[in-house]
Amino acid sequence: MFIQNPPFLNHQPRPSVQLAVLLTLLWAALPLGLSLPAGIMLLFCVLLAVRFLLVQLRIGKVSLPLVLLLLIASALLVWQQLGTVIGRDGGISFLLLMIVLKAYEGGTRRDWQVLLLAMLFLIGSSVLLDQSPLTGLWVLSSLLAVCLCFAMLGGLPARQAFGRSLSALLLTLPLMVVLFVTVPRKNEPLWRIPQTQGGQAKTGLSNTMSPGSISNLVQSDEHVANITFSGTAPDKRQMYWRAIIMAEFDGSTWRALPEQLMDNSVGRRAVAGRTVSYQIVVRDQAGALPALDYPSGALPQGTVMRSGDIIRAQRSREGLRRLSLQASLGEQLPQSLTTSQYSFYTRLPGGNERTRQLAAGWAKQAGSSRQIIKRALDYYRRNGFSYTLQPLKTEGRDGVDAFMFGSKQGFCEHYAQSFVVMMRAAGLPARVVTGYLGGEYFENGGFWQLRGRDAHAWAEVWLPEEESWLRVDPTTAVSEMRAAGGIQQALPQAEQQVFEQNNGNWQRWSATGQYYWQQWVVNYDQTRQNHLLASLGLANFGRAALLLVFGLGILLAVLPLVWWWRRGRRQDIRPLDDGLNLIKQTLLGRDDPKLPGITGSELVRLMADNGMQDEKLVALLKQYEHWRYASDRPVSEREQRVWFKQVKRALKPYSGLT
Repeated sequence: MFIQNPPFLNHQPRPSVQLAVLLTLLWAALPLGLSLPAGIMLLFCVLLAVRFLLVQLRIGKVSLPLVLLLLIASALLVWQQLGTVIGRDGGISFLLLMIVLKAYEGGTRRDWQVLLLAMLFLIGSSVLLDQSPLTGLWVLSSLLAVCLCFAMLGGLPARQAFGRSLSALLLTLPLMVVLFVTVPRKNEPLWRIPQTQGGQAKTGLSNTMSPGSISNLVQSDEHVANITFSGTAPDKRQMYWRAIIMAEFDGSTWRALPEQLMDNSVGRRAVAGRTVSYQIVVRDQAGALPALDYPSGALPQGTVMRSGDIIRAQRSREGLRRLSLQASLGEQLPQSLTTSQYSFYTRLPGGNERTRQLAAGWAKQAGSSRQIIKRALDYYRRNGFSYTLQPLKTEGRDGVDAFMFGSKQGFCEHYAQSFVVMMRAAGLPARVVTGYLGGEYFENGGFWQLRGRDAHAWAEVWLPEEESWLRVDPTTAVSEMRAAGGIQQALPQAEQQVFEQNNGNWQRWSATGQYYWQQWVVNYDQTRQNHLLASLGLANFGRAALLLVFGLGILLAVLPLVWWWRRGRRQDIRPLDDGLNLIKQTLLGRDDPKLPGITGSELVRLMADNGMQDEKLVALLKQYEHWRYASDRPVSEREQRVWFKQVKRALKPYSGLT
């Protein structure tokens, strides 16, 4: 035949459209900047800026050897920064750099479309790093931007492309909701990510504690957990959320209980006290899961009990997890100690001689372990100790002496540390416990919330006479309001302003929204799905009935999309003009400069000159000429559409030309 037609997808998009795609890539990468190494994000920004400049200079595709060289350099940088190019952080970092390098291959419209498709993986990967409501809104905005760029690549003006993209996204939301609700779930969210061995949560408590560590943590407003109780909640003063036991002390730093002592089978007895049931959505705390003391009943799948009734994840992972737990409320944990355990919990390093002598004197005078404890607490009350976020530094080998006989100003870790040192010096096994105290109740959502500001440290002392651990919070000896009213009320007036900005209505509404987001989106697992189906009356339906209901739901969600698609097709098609253009493009090619001015009668003449004998196509062209220039009546829309369908059928034998 007399034509050669270059495919439409091989055309270069307008520079303004290319810049829009690059801006969308920048928007898609923004959340990653909070989690990925600075070096990787810097390289991404440099590569993107250079690509912006190349577009402005009307430079399209960059040579393949240069792109391969940049790809190797990117892989080496990721390896240098993270030690791997696989896994979560390594894989996302490498994906980010590969996608920006794909922009350097943007020579055709198809290349830019492939780049947009790759961005969808980048947008999805951000959910592995953060599952907050803001991330959800960002995902929707990113998808809208991608749809907008696809429409602009298709030739639509920006305003019209935005309208169509927004309509399409909104109409897909019902289908998204139906699929999200009905697709079978596992017991844990799909985006759970194991932490590296020996790793530590990015927020929350650490496996070590020293003066200043808790006071720094409480000034953070990081979310820790949301809790709902079945029935009446315990008093706030009973809400000690135990997370990590600190037992090793080198004179300046406390470290978590070593694995060899994490044997809960030795001497463990049931805790006497009121039992409460609750559900907690919580982050791993360096592998430990803050739980109300003392846990009782069956443990959730994927958790184990360690010595001291600390609940730990069998496999620590980042992100939130939902646990259904029970707790026996009380101050004592009955347990027998072996000789080696007794020795371990009374061990002290050198230094702090004045504190040790003080406690040894109490041990000689007291008649029981509880009397020793009482004397220590009375000492805090009667000797001018104060509770503050900004204590004087008391570090070094004799840091406890400096606190006890010098500054007498401290936060919870100062009191817990000094108290445990005194108990051990008096011959009583003792340990520091870190976790959270109390929490904030949100009446409009009916839940309690733990945040970084609720972090706390207290002590547990083993009573030989009763063979049980006794919880003692020495901070309450100098500030009773710490347990009853929370940290803000316990601090001096001048230091309360640190927390005042977090007590407004916006913070409360934000916390409530976050609670429901965690319950029904982030942690929408098999249990929550079954609960929802039961509330809809579908719990007792058979499998066939459920499939029918879900099928109907999906059908109803798809109908708006079908309507929108058909409506758009009807609006886009002008049967007579589009039919004539289709014939011209098929026979003459898309790039013929004379294409717009060629009429139907001229096409008939060109066909005859080139020996094309196609009576159907000639008749359709003559029908077009008649309707356009000779008809004495308006041509109905139905007649035009029938004519357009006949044109497409008549052109099928020529499909190999395009």
